Amino acid sequence: MIEGLFKENLKNFKPYTVPKLDYEIKLDANESFLKLSPYIMEKILDKINKVEFNRYPDPAAEKVCALYSKYIGINKKNIMAGNGSDELIQIITGALLDKNEKIMTLSPDFSMYKNYAETAGGKAITFQLDDNFNLDVDKLIDKINGEKIKILFISNPNNPTGNVLKRESIFKILNNCSCAVVMDEAYMEFYGESIVDSIYEYENLIVLRTCSKAMASAAIRLGFLITNSFMINEIKKAKPPFNVNSVTQALGEVLLSEVDYIKSSVEKIKREREFLVNELNGIDKIKPYPTYANFVLVGFEDADFVYKKLLGNKIVVRNYSDNRLKNFLRITVGSREENKIFIKTLRSILK
Repeated sequence: MIEGLFKENLKNFKPYTVPKLDYEIKLDANESFLKLSPYIMEKILDKINKVEFNRYPDPAAEKVCALYSKYIGINKKNIMAGNGSDELIQIITGALLDKNEKIMTLSPDFSMYKNYAETAGGKAITFQLDDNFNLDVDKLIDKINGEKIKILFISNPNNPTGNVLKRESIFKILNNCSCAVVMDEAYMEFYGESIVDSIYEYENLIVLRTCSKAMASAAIRLGFLITNSFMINEIKKAKPPFNVNSVTQALGEVLLSEVDYIKSSVEKIKREREFLVNELNGIDKIKPYPTYANFVLVGFEDADFVYKKLLGNKIVVRNYSDNRLKNFLRITVGSREENKIFIKTLRSILK
């Protein structure tokens, strides 16, 4: 009897699960390999001591949004904080999607766009990238208009390919589609060409950003939604009142007051990315793809075999069960030591 209490459209739905694995080197989740510096940690501890734990958090997260406003050069009125980008995706689908309305995602791309759309009662249509993971923008536009899509989600740089969509292509989509266009810029700091400055010009543009990747702060779950005033006021109707807790807001304030530290961290990760890519390019029988993020997608003859061998050596990377990425592994950029161990182990496996 209890089965009848749940949504019909979620009967065959598979929840997002993170396996518990035994590892010593973790290169599977696109996290930063950098730990926050002792100086930053000291400031964080001082800030936490001032948090009023008996009070609800600021519902608008005004201080942290004001600091993020300075960081990206956008008016704070156009910024909304969320419990990570994941919650913001959920809020967007909750605010925009009616039952059976459609979103469009690329394949491959971040799987949670589809998940949140379907939990909201919507339907997800996928558009395939080509064999080199490039996007045919004209065909995408035709598909969007033909399917009467309500929301288009694109991660840029793309997760998991590391590829990017240039600004001219994004403008073409915005100009020729009436749907909401969500550009998820979770990895933007590693690329540098954001579209966020165009939110005032395009009424259907929404940009998502996060502190998880470039700011080495995946643990605090802090993301931002940036869009025009009308759009943000409508989206706020679906936002929980106290969605970003006080500790996260306090930590976000510390991080965002240290812009030079953030930039320095990004440069360190980019240097390690260059090292990792160069090493991968020197290995036969694999195909590393160009990347603008903090990870590399690599094609193998038998990715599952390599994945299991790496795991046997206590190194975990990201593997995929779907057919499109069956023989691919996504490798997060690690520290120099981690990258060297990974490359040495990979060479040994492929021999």
